[in-house]
Amino acid sequence: MDWSSVTRYRGEAAIVVGFILLLNPLIVGMFDIGDPDRYRYEASEVSFSASGTYTFSTHPVPLNSDVACFGDVPSRSCVLEQAIHTNGGITYDGPTELFIHNEYSYVHIWDEGFFQPVSEERQNGTVWYGLEAVSQEEALKYIATPIERTDNGVRTAIETGAYETSDELSGAHELVQADDSYYVVYPTVVQEHKGTERGLTVVVLQWLLGIAGAILILRGQRHRVE
Repeated sequence: MDWSSVTRYRGEAAIVVGFILLLNPLIVGMFDIGDPDRYRYEASEVSFSASGTYTFSTHPVPLNSDVACFGDVPSRSCVLEQAIHTNGGITYDGPTELFIHNEYSYVHIWDEGFFQPVSEERQNGTVWYGLEAVSQEEALKYIATPIERTDNGVRTAIETGAYETSDELSGAHELVQADDSYYVVYPTVVQEHKGTERGLTVVVLQWLLGIAGAILILRGQRHRVE
């Protein structure tokens, strides 16, 4: 081994190691080291039938918020949309813009399928509001996210069956399309520890490593000057 080369570049090496230690909070945050929170997510396959129904491979879980009456307990908007469907629409005095479905694009009616909210301004100044049937293919194409565009945790849960993390998973409860199948990822275990995310030992260690990194950077710079 050429010790002269090692000695020659020890300043640069010390600076590199120093920056790694100094930036250790970013590394700890990236890998969630010392975070006591625990979330376990699993995937359930959703199968749609031509009759306008769907089933889960495990048990019913909340589904996409972009569809009213979809995989969840009836909400106020869902009950209203079902009543509108049953009565063939409603007429009201109000603004011409769509006034109800600004939070969702489609409505699912059990045994009927997907519908799109529509409105029509009448000559007497009233507005008719109703539901227009759309094909299941069109609705699913719009609301389902392709698996390659989802979070890595969502993909892992779908491909392996489960995913564990110390942070809440973005994309849970959203409909995901993988080839010709549809899935929804949902939490099965939630353990949240209030207060600081990381223990005192981890925080102290972060500070000590950061101080050590700063010292190494200063020493490395001095070796380079020498």
